[in-house]
Amino acid sequence: MKESKRLVLIGAGRIAKVHTRSVLSLEGVRIAAVVDPSREAGEDIASIAGGIWYPTLDQAVESESFAGAIIAAPTPLHAELIERCVGLDLPVFCEKPVDLSLARVDQCSERVKAAGLPVLIAFHRRFDTARREIHEIVLSGSLGRLEQILQVSRDPRLPSESFLAHSGGIVRDMLIHDLDELVWLCGKGPVTVQADLERFVDPPLLARYDDYDTAAITIVFENGPQCQISATRRSVYGFDQRIEVFGSAGMVSCPNVHTSSIVNVTSKGFLNAPLLDNFPQRYLSAYAAEMQHFLAVLDGAEEPRCTISDARASLALAELVLKSAQSGQKVRAAGL
Repeated sequence: MKESKRLVLIGAGRIAKVHTRSVLSLEGVRIAAVVDPSREAGEDIASIAGGIWYPTLDQAVESESFAGAIIAAPTPLHAELIERCVGLDLPVFCEKPVDLSLARVDQCSERVKAAGLPVLIAFHRRFDTARREIHEIVLSGSLGRLEQILQVSRDPRLPSESFLAHSGGIVRDMLIHDLDELVWLCGKGPVTVQADLERFVDPPLLARYDDYDTAAITIVFENGPQCQISATRRSVYGFDQRIEVFGSAGMVSCPNVHTSSIVNVTSKGFLNAPLLDNFPQRYLSAYAAEMQHFLAVLDGAEEPRCTISDARASLALAELVLKSAQSGQKVRAAGL
């Protein structure tokens, strides 16, 4: 029997558990080591994965050999860890974003190019079956000229204060997925951005971190489409995430996912099952699919579907959103 590829997982937080679950669902790959400075957190995930906990990456690579690395550490460590891994001849699967600074992303990109190793940036929507179908329909041209894209992103609640403190803010953390999806659908050309960010949910807490909880954003790509994002971090009815792409020849949309497809109808009306509660539930299969793709990348069968260059474009768009919101003006960019 062919031996499973051995991966090192760096980080032992919430998203690390999601990726561990994905790896466990696949054949031909296993997490052999978990790296995290917290022994309790690291050993917890190592026990689930069937691997060994190490406090540092150096100790892990001194003790074992790996086919690749999964980076699920806090955002400020991503670029440094990507560079460290490719320097160790390890292909990389890294959570978004590469960094919160475009200059640092560019520096990391150059070092990855020099190493010549594949780096996959994990924007999970690109691996969701419904979102991929929408992307394929758009590329087919069957919608005609794209004229409008509507996106709704509503988290059920604010994340913890400890997360808010290092997340980079709603635009670079949460909305970066919507922005990446727009780049994926529309390309990296010139754009105009008008954004309004508000604090409706918890103004004192968000002001403490110069962050926001509500967004209304309009992005116009050269020659169309007009794109509108409505977002909040308080949705009392569950995780609400939808997209509609409208063109001159038709429209395609992706509705919400409910806990059940059953609709109960009585004399009082129609009753749907509740929405899912959070993004790991909604995108469970997408996380598995992106990990399956990483396995294909390790085999040399596929090229990364989302590169550092792609991640840079969504971050550049995020910076334009912030610039517009801070200035109260419409801003333009020649390209992403």
